[in-house]
Amino acid sequence: MNAHQIFYDADCPVCVREMALLSERACSEPVIAVPVQGNEALLASYGISRADALTYIHMKTADGKILRGMDALRLMHRVSNGFFVFRLTGLPLLRPFFDWLYPIFARNRYRFPAWLLPHPRCENGACQISPKQQKDKKS
Repeated sequence: MNAHQIFYDADCPVCVREMALLSERACSEPVIAVPVQGNEALLASYGISRADALTYIHMKTADGKILRGMDALRLMHRVSNGFFVFRLTGLPLLRPFFDWLYPIFARNRYRFPAWLLPHPRCENGACQISPKQQKDKKS
Protein backbone atom coordinates (compact mmCIF):
# COMPACT_ATOMS: atom_id res chain seq x y z
CA MET A 1 0.00 0.00 0.00
CA ASN A 2 1.29 3.44 -0.89
CA ALA A 3 1.58 6.07 1.81
CA HIS A 4 0.03 9.51 1.91
CA GLN A 5 2.67 12.26 1.69
CA ILE A 6 2.07 15.47 3.64
CA PHE A 7 4.25 18.41 2.57
CA TYR A 8 4.99 20.98 5.26
CA ASP A 9 7.14 24.07 5.81
CA ALA A 10 10.06 22.87 7.96
CA ASP A 11 10.85 26.48 8.95
CA CYS A 12 7.37 26.99 10.45
CA PRO A 13 7.12 26.22 14.20
CA VAL A 14 3.38 25.46 13.92
CA CYS A 15 3.99 23.07 11.01
CA VAL A 16 6.94 21.32 12.66
CA ARG A 17 4.96 20.86 15.88
CA GLU A 18 2.01 19.43 13.95
CA MET A 19 4.29 16.94 12.14
CA ALA A 20 5.86 15.90 15.47
CA LEU A 21 2.39 15.22 16.85
CA LEU A 22 1.51 13.31 13.68
CA SER A 23 4.56 11.07 14.10
CA GLU A 24 3.35 10.04 17.57
CA ARG A 25 -0.09 8.92 16.48
CA ALA A 26 -1.06 5.42 15.46
CA CYS A 27 -2.30 6.14 11.93
CA SER A 28 -4.93 3.97 10.27
CA GLU A 29 -3.16 4.56 6.93
CA PRO A 30 0.56 5.25 6.35
CA VAL A 31 1.47 8.95 6.30
CA ILE A 32 4.92 10.35 5.52
CA ALA A 33 5.74 13.93 6.54
CA VAL A 34 7.90 15.52 3.83
CA PRO A 35 9.50 18.94 4.32
CA VAL A 36 9.08 21.33 1.41
CA GLN A 37 12.69 22.44 1.76
CA GLY A 38 14.90 20.10 -0.24
CA ASN A 39 11.98 18.42 -2.00
CA GLU A 40 11.13 21.08 -4.58
CA ALA A 41 11.74 18.71 -7.52
CA LEU A 42 9.34 16.15 -6.08
CA LEU A 43 6.72 18.85 -5.50
CA ALA A 44 7.19 20.14 -9.06
CA SER A 45 6.62 16.61 -10.38
CA TYR A 46 3.21 16.76 -8.65
CA GLY A 47 2.48 20.20 -10.11
CA ILE A 48 2.99 22.06 -6.82
CA SER A 49 5.13 25.19 -6.84
CA ARG A 50 7.56 25.88 -4.00
CA ALA A 51 5.77 29.15 -3.20
CA ASP A 52 2.38 27.44 -2.99
CA ALA A 53 3.79 24.59 -0.87
CA LEU A 54 5.36 27.07 1.55
CA THR A 55 2.08 28.97 1.84
CA TYR A 56 -0.43 26.10 2.16
CA ILE A 57 -0.06 22.55 3.41
CA HIS A 58 -0.38 19.94 0.64
CA MET A 59 -0.94 16.20 0.64
CA LYS A 60 -0.49 13.61 -2.07
CA THR A 61 -2.87 10.82 -1.18
CA ALA A 62 -1.94 7.17 -1.51
CA ASP A 63 -4.03 7.01 -4.69
CA GLY A 64 -2.24 10.02 -6.23
CA LYS A 65 -4.76 12.81 -5.59
CA ILE A 66 -3.34 16.21 -4.55
CA LEU A 67 -5.10 17.92 -1.63
CA ARG A 68 -4.39 21.43 -0.39
CA GLY A 69 -5.27 23.38 2.74
CA MET A 70 -8.16 22.20 4.87
CA ASP A 71 -8.81 19.14 2.70
CA ALA A 72 -5.24 17.98 3.37
CA LEU A 73 -5.54 18.71 7.10
CA ARG A 74 -8.89 16.94 7.36
CA LEU A 75 -7.52 13.78 5.77
CA MET A 76 -4.32 13.93 7.83
CA HIS A 77 -6.30 14.18 11.07
CA ARG A 78 -8.78 11.50 9.98
CA VAL A 79 -6.12 8.87 9.25
CA SER A 80 -4.05 9.82 12.30
CA ASN A 81 -6.97 9.90 14.74
CA GLY A 82 -6.05 13.51 15.34
CA PHE A 83 -7.89 16.36 16.94
CA PHE A 84 -11.67 15.92 17.05
CA VAL A 85 -12.15 19.55 15.98
CA PHE A 86 -11.01 18.66 12.46
CA ARG A 87 -14.00 16.35 12.11
CA LEU A 88 -16.21 19.33 12.87
CA THR A 89 -14.55 21.39 10.11
CA GLY A 90 -15.99 19.03 7.53
CA LEU A 91 -19.61 19.43 8.62
CA PRO A 92 -21.73 21.02 5.87
CA LEU A 93 -22.53 24.20 7.83
CA LEU A 94 -18.97 24.68 9.13
CA ARG A 95 -16.93 23.57 6.11
CA PRO A 96 -17.24 26.84 4.11
CA PHE A 97 -16.18 28.89 7.14
CA PHE A 98 -13.07 26.80 7.84
CA ASP A 99 -12.19 26.65 4.14
CA TRP A 100 -12.33 30.48 4.17
CA LEU A 101 -10.38 30.74 7.45
CA TYR A 102 -7.50 28.39 6.59
CA PRO A 103 -5.75 30.65 4.02
CA ILE A 104 -5.83 33.52 6.53
CA PHE A 105 -4.31 31.29 9.21
CA ALA A 106 -1.75 29.81 6.80
CA ARG A 107 -0.48 33.21 5.69
CA ASN A 108 -0.16 34.34 9.33
CA ARG A 109 1.07 31.14 10.98
CA TYR A 110 4.48 32.59 11.85
CA ARG A 111 2.74 35.02 14.19
CA PHE A 112 1.48 32.22 16.44
CA PRO A 113 3.81 31.45 19.34
CA ALA A 114 4.84 27.80 19.52
CA TRP A 115 3.98 27.60 23.22
CA LEU A 116 0.27 27.85 22.33
CA LEU A 117 0.42 24.53 20.50
CA PRO A 118 0.13 21.03 21.94
CA HIS A 119 3.53 19.57 22.79
CA PRO A 120 4.69 16.30 21.27
CA ARG A 121 5.98 13.65 23.63
CA CYS A 122 9.24 13.54 21.66
CA GLU A 123 11.68 16.22 22.74
CA ASN A 124 15.37 16.27 21.83
CA GLY A 125 15.24 12.81 20.29
CA ALA A 126 13.79 11.09 23.39
CA CYS A 127 10.26 9.81 22.87
CA GLN A 128 7.61 8.43 25.14
CA ILE A 129 5.14 6.06 23.54
CA SER A 130 1.63 6.28 24.92
CA PRO A 131 0.15 3.12 26.50
CA LYS A 132 -2.44 2.99 23.68
CA GLN A 133 0.30 3.07 21.02
CA GLN A 134 2.29 0.40 22.90
CA LYS A 135 -0.79 -1.80 22.94
CA ASP A 136 -1.49 -1.10 19.23
CA LYS A 137 2.10 -1.94 18.24
CA LYS A 138 1.94 -5.29 20.10
CA SER A 139 -1.27 -6.29 18.30
